[in-house]
Amino acid sequence: MKLIVVESPAKAKTLSRYLKGFRVLASMGHIRDLPEDDFGVDVDNEFSPTYVTIKGKEKTVKMIQKEAAGADEIYLGSDPDREGEAIAFHIAHFLKDKEKPIHRVLFHEITKSGVLKAIDEKIELNEDLFNAQQARRILDRIVGYRLSPFLWKSVKKGLSAGRVQSVALKFIVDREREIAAFVPEEYWNIKGLFRRDGGDTVDIALDKVQGQKPKIGNEREAIEIEKRIRAATGWKIESIEQKRRKENPLPPFNTSALQQEASRVYHFTADRIMRVAQSLYEGKEIGAEGPFGLITYMRTDSFRVSPEANAKLREFVAKEYGDTYLCPVTRTYENKKGKIQDAHEAIRPTDVSYTPEKVKPYLTKEELNIYTLIWRRFVATQMKEAEFDQTVVTVSDAAKDLSFRKTGSVMVFDGYRKIWERGNGREETLPAFTENEPLALAEVSKEQNFTKPPSRYTEGSLVKELEEKGIGRPSTYAAIINHIIARKYVDRLKEPKGTLGSTDLGGLVSDTLQQFFPKIINVTFTAEMEEKLDRIEAGEAKWLAVLKEFYAAFEENRAESLETLKGSGKKRIYAEENCPKCGGRLVVRFSKKGNIPFLSCEKYPDCSFSGDMVKEGDKIHLGENRRDEPQLLEEKCPNCGAQLAMKQGRFGPFKACSNYPKCKTIVREIEEFGPCPKKDCGGTVQKRRSQKGKVFYGCSNYPKCDFVSWYPPIAGQTCAKCGAAYMVEKKSGVACGICGEKVKS
Repeated sequence: MKLIVVESPAKAKTLSRYLKGFRVLASMGHIRDLPEDDFGVDVDNEFSPTYVTIKGKEKTVKMIQKEAAGADEIYLGSDPDREGEAIAFHIAHFLKDKEKPIHRVLFHEITKSGVLKAIDEKIELNEDLFNAQQARRILDRIVGYRLSPFLWKSVKKGLSAGRVQSVALKFIVDREREIAAFVPEEYWNIKGLFRRDGGDTVDIALDKVQGQKPKIGNEREAIEIEKRIRAATGWKIESIEQKRRKENPLPPFNTSALQQEASRVYHFTADRIMRVAQSLYEGKEIGAEGPFGLITYMRTDSFRVSPEANAKLREFVAKEYGDTYLCPVTRTYENKKGKIQDAHEAIRPTDVSYTPEKVKPYLTKEELNIYTLIWRRFVATQMKEAEFDQTVVTVSDAAKDLSFRKTGSVMVFDGYRKIWERGNGREETLPAFTENEPLALAEVSKEQNFTKPPSRYTEGSLVKELEEKGIGRPSTYAAIINHIIARKYVDRLKEPKGTLGSTDLGGLVSDTLQQFFPKIINVTFTAEMEEKLDRIEAGEAKWLAVLKEFYAAFEENRAESLETLKGSGKKRIYAEENCPKCGGRLVVRFSKKGNIPFLSCEKYPDCSFSGDMVKEGDKIHLGENRRDEPQLLEEKCPNCGAQLAMKQGRFGPFKACSNYPKCKTIVREIEEFGPCPKKDCGGTVQKRRSQKGKVFYGCSNYPKCDFVSWYPPIAGQTCAKCGAAYMVEKKSGVACGICGEKVKS
């Protein structure tokens, strides 16, 4: 018997279909990692890591060891990337005393041919790949453990810093501030509506005034130009430029491109996209055929497609769409420079004959959406270019003082666009003009516009930015975004849908890291480190040498930061204003949930002033919403005898002891609204608040009596139908609060 261990049950189920004589087990992901509650890296002993079994994985380890004891050979088939190699290495660690042959197998696609080929081409464990993952894990642990205390001292306890996540956070914070600082500029567009001899009209935009592109900054300037246009004569077609334009299909998807497109089209999160793609890779039940891996491995930098896959695709295109649509030569796409993770192909269907229509009955809606994108993008790569006839028309007056210009194009051959929509898919058609054709100016329209601020990042556009800057790798994009959202540094915004916005907490964290660690938390340094990790994977660099080089620079920057922090004595973030009550400094604090900052006096509890925080650039100011000193009352506290005070809470004013926090007494005044309407109850209706602060009305005999209403009774009125003395005012009018009978107006 042969044993093969993969990381997921879905993958194990699909493999069981193809591997006879194998026992297939799932490790359920990683089984060993650095400890959660300890640093786990001995920097003085060659950065030796201390790995521990992940909590809850003990039974999995014992199961794998038990099955391995009875196996003749052991195959490790976790995903073919750094994380997968680490899983394989850690499983092998628990099996090293079994003295059995251990093989590594790489499943680039989980189909019968792909699986059997991987088994036949079994290899040894890749130490370079494992060391690249191990170096990344240790780097992240060093940064997290060494930088987070700076956030605790400067912002709030419990915060964390990440080597790559902090750079991604900076992108979002910087964009948010660009938007906040943006000052819109006014500009005007002018169009002319021109009529041909036959009566047809076409609107054309103003292009030049006296040979120069006009910059119309206000209505006065727009009116002046409008007058010049209306006064001009002799309008005609000055020139017509025509040319045939060809448009090539985009390359097949890599990880980044898939995340960008699915984010744009479906507003899916990066994590959701990768989870769906993982399920398509690991295998779906396709009717009587059983589980089948529909796509190749989904974490890749590559645009490469195997010659065999391209050959089958070209046969498919010729058969389904005809030779008219088949590209004359096999089209290939070059991978970006500087990336070495080309062990995987691009993301493509494992069998192009499995069209979206064929697999639709077996997939969820989101699986079908992602598969359709992958299938169409791949098929389009071997189809002919789309062709357009593009026409540029210029209209001018007799003096050639003013000119209007319009571009239109007509699709003459759809080519790859037969299956792949690009852009908005609409091409504007122009009339068949002739040069020197006379035109009549029918109307002039002017439109006021304002320049717009840069757009907020979506998860797709953030992934694109990370990829272009060399930050992170395909297997880390989703985790990077998830981390900064989970830490409440970034929010997913509902408007505009699918965009990301930094929170006040995220801004403070980013500012603090930039203040103290500008040499570590920056784009260039992080991108260079990614390249070094790639070199470790390729066997071109030693992981210990890379760690030592990083640690030397890191500790130098950290020592400088410690001196800065010590010298300034600034362990808090202060507002520009002082406390309006006592003159003390206002300091940033956080709500109980830890994600909403506000300002309060540093002399608290001696001074209890607090107020909203407003951030303008790198300055912090006191907002308009301020909570002043409580108003003292004549009444005494029933517990300690001190004066009661009227205070302001999240649900409005309330009475509490002025000796807070030594005495935490709150006096709840009960507002009553007559007897409970339930028969023989004997209780009274009282005003109450839910846990979320919403007002309702309930019986004083609760829980014996369960009467509850969202409306107070109208005094002196009873229901004509049921006799209940609980009539209420609703939006629809007066009605009984018990039986619902409405009072006719």
